[in-house]
Amino acid sequence: PIPALDGSRLVFLLVEGMRGRPIDPQKESFVHFVGFTVLILLMIVIAYRDLTRLNLFF
Repeated sequence: PIPALDGSRLVFLLVEGMRGRPIDPQKESFVHFVGFTVLILLMIVIAYRDLTRLNLFF
């Protein structure tokens, strides 16, 4: 599951269930931020590769 998407919520619920206490909201927010950043970087890399294959840059 990717943290920026809904799939990570299930993982956080499972971890909370195993630990018996909730996860710190700041830590959860940080994980979501990192996941969102990775998604954006992945989109940029894919778009760049597509555009270079179309010979729009070089």
